Amino acid sequence: MQPPTIFYLHGGPGLGTAFERQRYPDADNVHWWQQPSAVSCATRPYQDLLAATVAEFRLGVDMLGGPMTIMASSFGAHLAVHLARQMPESIARIVLLAPTFNPEEAALRLARHGLALHAQDANAGKLVAALAEYEAAPGRARFWDVMGALWLLPNVTSLYFGPNSGDEPQVFAYLLQQPGVFDGPSSVATSDDFAAGSLEPVRSPYQGPVSVIFGEFDPMVDPVRDCEIWKEVFPQAAVHTLPTGHFPLLELSIEACLNP
Repeated sequence: MQPPTIFYLHGGPGLGTAFERQRYPDADNVHWWQQPSAVSCATRPYQDLLAATVAEFRLGVDMLGGPMTIMASSFGAHLAVHLARQMPESIARIVLLAPTFNPEEAALRLARHGLALHAQDANAGKLVAALAEYEAAPGRARFWDVMGALWLLPNVTSLYFGPNSGDEPQVFAYLLQQPGVFDGPSSVATSDDFAAGSLEPVRSPYQGPVSVIFGEFDPMVDPVRDCEIWKEVFPQAAVHTLPTGHFPLLELSIEACLNP
């Protein structure tokens, strides 16, 4: 059997690949890499994740004997950018799916969208208060307070999906509740370490083909600003908007995401 030609970087961080594996059980051409958990008490968990990403990608390239396609979802786009900086000659092409350049801003957009849809819910007031406190004095602790209040609202997972997603929101919600699917401590530690670093778009040395796919119904994205940012990183990028939410790969097909 031929080694995988596509190296997949899931989002989160800490989210895992259970969702993609369930939808594409026969996609042997994709290496659905399960990113490692943050080591307890690690001082720089995001930097550890970057190092692990390079090591895993190098193994995949060596097995294939040539460049691989990188497909990255949401936060995984930052891992793809790192690979493009470290190993540009080993990349055949890059496909970014709903990339979130500033994950904190993206998550706050999701929270405000959820509040707009569920303003009459009994727990809406908690989210209103958490958002007001964050806006008065932004910081990671208050950001996590917002996220905690958001998840008190009903059907939060459905916020990530478009109107044509069928039963995917229910499948996503079910899998999310299974043991080991979401690593909360790793998500917090890695996200906080990432947020502590510099967040400025820097042009990538990678000059090969890049596709950036945004979901038409993705509440986490600012289409105009995010397009500008990713064009700063990859000036050659072809940007597409498809009729999905935040997870194009869970609403369309691998082929549709590779060739929008």
